[in-house]
Amino acid sequence: MTSKTLQTTSLKASKVTSKYFNFLTKNKKLFSEDPNFFWMQYLARFQFIREWSTRDNFAPETTGANTLRSISLDDSLEDAHKILWNYGYYRGIRLAPAILEEVIEFSRTYPCYGDRDPNIKMTIDQREQVEAELGRTFKLASYFDGHESCKAFQQLKQDPTLKAIAAHYLGHEPKYHRGELMWSFPRVLTVEEKIASAQVLHCDINDYKTVKFFFYITDVDMESGPHVYIKGSHHNRSLWHQMIGQSIAGIPDADLIERYGPENVATALGPAGFGFVGDPYVLHRGSTPSKRPRLLLQLEFGMNTYKTWYFVTPK
Repeated sequence: MTSKTLQTTSLKASKVTSKYFNFLTKNKKLFSEDPNFFWMQYLARFQFIREWSTRDNFAPETTGANTLRSISLDDSLEDAHKILWNYGYYRGIRLAPAILEEVIEFSRTYPCYGDRDPNIKMTIDQREQVEAELGRTFKLASYFDGHESCKAFQQLKQDPTLKAIAAHYLGHEPKYHRGELMWSFPRVLTVEEKIASAQVLHCDINDYKTVKFFFYITDVDMESGPHVYIKGSHHNRSLWHQMIGQSIAGIPDADLIERYGPENVATALGPAGFGFVGDPYVLHRGSTPSKRPRLLLQLEFGMNTYKTWYFVTPK
């Protein structure tokens, strides 16, 4: 064996060792700080455990004060439940005009953070100026948890119809997990950037079962980065794909589409105020805008609350 071959082999072994060391270190820390999340992230990838965990079939009262009605449905609540259960998504939610206007105004005046970097603070109108100063373009801009100070968002979060949909699907009283208001900008992304920006087909396992509501705050067509998902992929996941959990994001989109059927690929298009709800276990992805930026508001509910969080929140 040549010296060069030995060096190459040694380098590969070092990388593998480093990868597993980081994996063990991360999981040891997670087990110590949030053991409930540690066990959930491994167990909730299996369909039978997800369904067993929602066997309680809890359902709240759907009546409430008219002042809390921040959304409307295109269908009856019962039909929305059935569609969500069968396909993993229900498209047919509309934001009340007053709620939409307030969120739009909030997005213009409240600071956001370029590429989720807490050191890059700006209003959305300052984006091009900041990009010019830094000599690069942003792929996204997040308001982190700033949306929590928006009254319209708080009203939306407590909407009785929204909570009824969540409760029916989860089989438990829904616990608010997190939300985000985020811009996506036109830009050509590398494969690594697409993975980091959730723009490849993937699933999210944030609880034994969660449900996420999405609202377009800008008009979204095929050139504005629409949301894409594979209908029914929460019910017919292959055993191998269940076992690898969120690592399914490493499988090329084309292979996943072939496995779960191109006829089941759905694209959510709609005007500002259009909303939909989905199970994040369903294979889904965002799309990179090709011409126009997209502003998306999302909020997620689960069965339990955890300490674990994914983004750095600026002070």
